[in-house]
Amino acid sequence: MKAKSIKGKSPEEIKTALQQSMEDGFKPTLAVIFLSCKQDINDVCSFIDQKDIAIFGATTAGEFTDEGITEGSISILLLDMNPDYFKIDLEDIGDQPVLVISNKIGKAGIEKFNKPAFIISASNEGITGESIVEGILNSAGEDTTIIGGNAGDDLTYTGGCVFTNRKISRHGIIALVLDQEKVDVQGQAVSGWKAVGTLKTVTKSEGTWVYTIDDQPALDMLVKFTGIKVDTEKKDELYSQIGESYPFQVAREKGNPVMKPPIMFNRENKAVRCGGVILQGSKIRFSLPPDFDVIETVIESAKELKKNSLPEADGMMIFSCIGRLTNLGPLVDKEITGLKEVWNVPLAGFFSYGEFGTPPGGKADFHGTTCSWVALKEK
Repeated sequence: MKAKSIKGKSPEEIKTALQQSMEDGFKPTLAVIFLSCKQDINDVCSFIDQKDIAIFGATTAGEFTDEGITEGSISILLLDMNPDYFKIDLEDIGDQPVLVISNKIGKAGIEKFNKPAFIISASNEGITGESIVEGILNSAGEDTTIIGGNAGDDLTYTGGCVFTNRKISRHGIIALVLDQEKVDVQGQAVSGWKAVGTLKTVTKSEGTWVYTIDDQPALDMLVKFTGIKVDTEKKDELYSQIGESYPFQVAREKGNPVMKPPIMFNRENKAVRCGGVILQGSKIRFSLPPDFDVIETVIESAKELKKNSLPEADGMMIFSCIGRLTNLGPLVDKEITGLKEVWNVPLAGFFSYGEFGTPPGGKADFHGTTCSWVALKEK
């Protein structure tokens, strides 16, 4: 399988880049498109569809290729994969439970392929990531590979969208389902944030809201640990004040913990809403602010995988939490470059609002403040 990455600041630039990429006889069958909400999705999809190229797409909070990070533009990974080796499923959620839709996606994948892998994105944070993972695993099997990131909206927080050739959804899930008997799909979800302190218990929670930790108000515990004074009078936003640097680390039965950053708080009961569900009774630890080791941890995860199970790859996708960009600043480019240099293949990726993937030693889950990456190699 051959891969090429292209980028542009407008549909016209992408059209030119696509034509140039095909001048040597390259005939892509699949385009993985990550673009800013400022771009005309219909225009981009129209001329790619005319080339009989299948589209898996999501909007972003910043996008990148192997040539670096861009903003307000379009990044595309083109693959000439055999069309029999993949399918694209875009499902509007409507008023149905997320679990019902994700079960449907998982069932369709296992009916199509004996061993499917799912690269997924959802259009907005209101679509519970944990329910997406649960539904797919219930239908396709507990060891199913799930990788991806939720769509962004250029940090306007008005909602992103996912799209394929002739359909756009602002409240839906898109899945690129790959046949792992024909395509090796390997990756990991790695945060790198270091935990500190003893395990604590979430003594009261409901959905994404954590009310008490060790029977103390969650906000009080968080403020006490970080030492950061929170403006509790003027706003209830918590992510920029604490959450992006100090995510909760939720322990799992197996493997590394899963990051769930604090997003908002309730000034009356001092509850904290997180970027993902934290079940009552969960064991958590606090995090230290990130340092350069965070980047090295992500890059080393790819080097280990290359050494042990995937010596070569054809292309890569990277889904990096927007919190990594705001925390690491220009250093996040070193993370992307470091991943690229492991296999030195074309890649595309974007800054996302929640990530899907398997942490080292664990199973697929929904994360925050995480870099989820995947490498592909046709067998």
